Amino acid sequence: MFIDLYSQPITVFLAAVTPDIEYIKRELQCVLGNARIQAFDGDGLSLQQAADAMANANCSVHILGSTDIYSPDTDGYNSVPGQQFRIAKERCGKDFKMFVWNPSATIESGFSYINHIRRDIVENTIYSDKPSPILFVEEIRNILNVKKVERRKHEPADIFFMYNELDSDSALGVYNMLKDFQRVEKLGISMSSDVDYNTYICAQLADSKIGVVYYNFAADWAVSFARQVWKDAGGNSSSAPLFITGNSEHADPHELAVFDGVIDYTVNEQLRIPLDIKVFLDKISNE
Repeated sequence: MFIDLYSQPITVFLAAVTPDIEYIKRELQCVLGNARIQAFDGDGLSLQQAADAMANANCSVHILGSTDIYSPDTDGYNSVPGQQFRIAKERCGKDFKMFVWNPSATIESGFSYINHIRRDIVENTIYSDKPSPILFVEEIRNILNVKKVERRKHEPADIFFMYNELDSDSALGVYNMLKDFQRVEKLGISMSSDVDYNTYICAQLADSKIGVVYYNFAADWAVSFARQVWKDAGGNSSSAPLFITGNSEHADPHELAVFDGVIDYTVNEQLRIPLDIKVFLDKISNE
């Protein structure tokens, strides 16, 4: 089963960036595409073309890097990213929001202009320092959409297996190995529906022996998601303990160190992950 988190279409004006953060913009474009968000690319547009594109968008996104695009008398002020920043600032209102993203989450002395931007944040302008494109796009979705609670049927299960749609291919491999021997309910989380998936997750966990959060590429999402699920399900008092597992081809055990002493986790080879889950299930069943 897939539960899409949002369904309302969103159109983003993705502003031009300075060369030092072009690679971050490309990563963000990929995530926006996977989230089914239409993005107008600000590269190569005249001022009028940029203004027209923003007029047909729900919001703009401006990525901050080492070049000051905010302060007059700096090299970046009259650059294309700087000009588009000011056009968006003038457009902010009831029907248009401006997202300013600082992916480094570190304001070094050389980037002091970011402090000025943060102090200048007004209504309908959102400053974000989310560390990854996945979390940033989720923040955009949460701000621009209102989710509706929906009841979904849940089934008794040994394992409630959850993953991000970005990891569907490898996740389904784990699921297919588990379902031959256990009762498994799966949930792929995508980024496009108006369903409040928390209601369904809590109900399914209450009817499962364990919950499993799996990831391959989506580490930042998995950590944030698992923390929220653990909290919503009642923490240590939950009837279904949570287990987090990552594919070691891309996952790093240090990513999960925040759960030491709180939630069981493992990072292992893809083919060994079903066994890790089975061992955790047996441990819980025998307690």
